[in-house]
Amino acid sequence: MSADNEHRLVSKIIRDRDIIPALQRNIGDDWFLDDDNKRVWQFVRKHYAEYSEVPTATTVKDHYPNYRVLDVQDSIEYLLDTMVNFRRRFLTRAGLETAISELQSNDHDAALTAMGAAIAKVNEQGVLGTRDLDLSKNPEDRFNEYKAMQNQKFLGIPTGFEKIDEATAGLQGGQLITIIAPPKTGKSQIALQVAINVHEQGYVPFFQSFEMNNREQQQRHDSMRAHISYSALRRGALSSSEEVRYVKMLKDMETKKPFTLVDAINGITMSALSAKITQLNPDIVFVDGMYLMLDEITGERNTPQAITNITRALKRLAQNIDKPIVITTQTLLWKMKGRKVSADSIGYSSSFFQDSDVILGLEPIELSDGSRDELVRKFSVVESRICAPTETTLTWVWDTGCFHDETTQCTFCSGWKAVDDYS
Repeated sequence: MSADNEHRLVSKIIRDRDIIPALQRNIGDDWFLDDDNKRVWQFVRKHYAEYSEVPTATTVKDHYPNYRVLDVQDSIEYLLDTMVNFRRRFLTRAGLETAISELQSNDHDAALTAMGAAIAKVNEQGVLGTRDLDLSKNPEDRFNEYKAMQNQKFLGIPTGFEKIDEATAGLQGGQLITIIAPPKTGKSQIALQVAINVHEQGYVPFFQSFEMNNREQQQRHDSMRAHISYSALRRGALSSSEEVRYVKMLKDMETKKPFTLVDAINGITMSALSAKITQLNPDIVFVDGMYLMLDEITGERNTPQAITNITRALKRLAQNIDKPIVITTQTLLWKMKGRKVSADSIGYSSSFFQDSDVILGLEPIELSDGSRDELVRKFSVVESRICAPTETTLTWVWDTGCFHDETTQCTFCSGWKAVDDYS
């Protein structure tokens, strides 16, 4: 039946002289199992690439006299859907056979990797490569949309950092946003602070970390939100005023929308991450330390090809769910010219720069004697498709859980003195 459908599909393309629907579904040479159908498909595809037209049935007959071009009444959409279904079943069977072979060799991890790779490949088959938008249609709607935006400060979800939001107009659906920083500078902390900020504004964040477990993330969240000492919270040594603020914050959380922390084991691959996002349906997704994810296609972690595959998949996922996805990764000290964070200093893969819509950088501020000011950080838009670079200075005080714009009026970190009023 597979060969019959291949024959009908190739014949339909030749009779209609229209290969575009097949190319939009990313039909490849390796999709054809019958050698005759594959050879004619390759001829048609190459002819189209060279002459910008599909060859006629007569031309095909000249080159392949034994190939019969059928008269096909089925629609091209039906034939393509059938082709995609065959392709997916073929890859599923191949993946299962590989996984079973690994299980028979008592290699459970290799079997799981094979299954994950198969799922990733199957999900990519037959996806439309473009989403067309005719700019000559509905111009009045576009102007009405513009007028509606005049009453809105942000197009997307505000980060809670004024200068960053003024530049980006918020984190928008379909965007991949990458936060970069040198090791041990606070990229996980700033990602969590953005998640807290968007939650305070009524949005639902999903926070997946590959660098800390849920217990550590929960304690960091609580210290930041209640403005209490992280180290004292971990040791059970809060002051009486901090305990009051902690209790008030916890009660306040009961009235808010969900804020979900996800264990790394539940989202180590793109398939698992995507499934979890579908289950929880957040407004914005955070993936901290995504370079530690397992690539289902290569079965590798933290290699240039694995990272490239993952960033591409994250970008596609953001576009498919129409929500912003914020990821974090490291810069390499030896690539930081003048010890400054830049897109060129990102480690592991150039795909971070290629796939990200916005790159946000966090870096320490050095004093004239070469030491660091531990109480401040510089937070900046390093690169963006939608705005010019900008930067802001952040207060960075662990003892009061304060990580905010220096312009923010904050009684908690002022003089480092605890206050009794959480609000």
